[in-house]
Amino acid sequence: MTSGVVIDRWQTPEEAREAGWNTLVGAEDFFLGTDWMRVLQDSAGAWMGYLTARDGERPLAAMALVRATRESPWSLGRTDLLVRHCAEEGMAGAREVLAAFGDVDRLMPSMMGGGRHLGRTRLLLHPHADPSTAHRVLDEAEATAVREGCRSLCLPYVDADDRVQREVLRERGYTSHVSGQFATLTLPGAGFTDYALAFPPHRSRRVRAERRRVGAAGVRITLAPLDPADIPRLAALETELFAKYGMTGWDPLRSEAVLRAAAARLGDRALVSRAELDGRVIGFTLILSHGDVWFAHRAGFDYAAVGKLPLYYELTYYTPADHAPRHGVKTVQYGIGSTEAKVSRGCSLSTQYLYVKELG
Repeated sequence: MTSGVVIDRWQTPEEAREAGWNTLVGAEDFFLGTDWMRVLQDSAGAWMGYLTARDGERPLAAMALVRATRESPWSLGRTDLLVRHCAEEGMAGAREVLAAFGDVDRLMPSMMGGGRHLGRTRLLLHPHADPSTAHRVLDEAEATAVREGCRSLCLPYVDADDRVQREVLRERGYTSHVSGQFATLTLPGAGFTDYALAFPPHRSRRVRAERRRVGAAGVRITLAPLDPADIPRLAALETELFAKYGMTGWDPLRSEAVLRAAAARLGDRALVSRAELDGRVIGFTLILSHGDVWFAHRAGFDYAAVGKLPLYYELTYYTPADHAPRHGVKTVQYGIGSTEAKVSRGCSLSTQYLYVKELG
């Protein structure tokens, strides 16, 4: 029953936190915690809003909203580009959705619901909340989108296991298609050796050989809290990665803004798996800590210096696997993209779905 449910609107993560937002955030929801949402609000350059539902003083549900326009530089985080990308990649149902809309430009600006991250964007629901509460929150989310001049509301990465949200979205007439595969690594045993030996013999030998190659090349690998002095270099490396994969025109100052906000807001929970050669940083992976789970969030490389060294695997999989036990970490979340590489290094996958509804 929703007769006693009240929907509140907030302009800052801090207001949402005071309303009990974080009581709904689970182990998988780091990117929906108010600390990370403050990082985004400090760096995204976009309108953001927060909805909560309560029964008296008890928080029942919450949803983060961010407004995406044609100028937003989020190639996999805004409706028009994501639908096109999924259709080009042949993801199930995406071509049909693209054909049904005819021109996805008509969906822009678009309100992105469930957080601005790549995987498991969702409406936070208390275990005792029923589907009618989800409907109430989505009523307000759609009304907010219209007030902010948006032509659609989109939840870009709803997990296959999020059955309540998926059914509610279906009932509300949202169109959907597959939008990616979310990768998760459950670490076996303690340290790199146990991780490597858990693979079949051929793969295990390859993984151990790759780690030896990096060591033999004289590359110094560390895992430590993000050092603000490194941020300009890390931003340049991330920009190089984007350029390699076709995302040209990215301003490294955008990367700097996110990294500076992460350092300021998260402190020791923002870790960098870092590679240095001859005194110069040549690669990194940013790892964010939330309880006993790590989230590999962004990376970058000096490709000329890296050459054929398997530095991506070392920084993103081998170093975290080696260090995780001493931090009490059992799981590393890798999000979407590079699916084949992630599966080859032990990750399991969960299908993600885009849901979109044209408004007005």
